[in-house]
Parts: sequence; structure tokens; C-alpha cells
Amino acid sequence: MADRRYETLVLIHPDQGEPGAKELATRIRTLVEEQGGAVTQVQEWGLRDLAHTIGKQRRAFYILFEYRVASKGLDEIQRTLKLMDPVLRFVSVRRPEGAPPAPPRPAKREREREDAEFERGEFEGLGEGEV
Repeated sequence: MADRRYETLVLIHPDQGEPGAKELATRIRTLVEEQGGAVTQVQEWGLRDLAHTIGKQRRAFYILFEYRVASKGLDEIQRTLKLMDPVLRFVSVRRPEGAPPAPPRPAKREREREDAEFERGEFEGLGEGEV
């Protein structure tokens, strides 16, 4: 069977902490490679707020994997992810062959810094009396 392109977004329990999330990302990468797949990209988006609570959690570590694997390998990856306790949710999507890789997302810290600058008034915007 031909390998297909997939991307999987994994939400990891916040109690794992950043080192635990990185270790779990390494385990998932190894899992994909054990199934005969090739990981092309891993993006760690960090700790982010959830749109709604999942298992009484309001935040989770987001990690995006892009890889190539046969469909039987994908089934085993998904089965293993379901059994991992630190994984709150995951979603796997088949990608078209000609699609470009996912663009990197800005780190949460950068957006928080920009928001803090805005709240302190340290931004380039309209001055006093300008409309």
C-alpha cells in the first residue's frame, strides 16, 4: 500500500508540563516511525486555552505532527493515542499530495507579549485626538 500524507493534532494534559509534553512528542514520533512512517514536521504550539473544557481541563499542550504512513499504520497510531492517558484529544486528517506543509504558528508567548504591550499603551496606533 502506498504511503499517504497525514497530519495529527494532539492535545496533551497540562499536568504533564512542558518537559512531559516534549517527551510525549518524542514517543509519538517514535510510534509513527515504528509503523513504517516518516515524520516530516513537528510543531509544538505550547500551552493554549481550549475552546471548551475537556476532562475538566481548560488548557492543553498542542502538538502538530505531519507525516507519511500507510493506512494500516495510521490505524495503529490512532489506537495507541487513544490508550495514552496524557492525551486529552487528537484529530488526524489526510492531506492532499500537492498541499504545502503547515505554516508555523506564532508562539503563544509572542501573542501574550503583544497583548501586554497593547494594554500598557506601548503600541503603534492612533494618537490622542486622532480618529
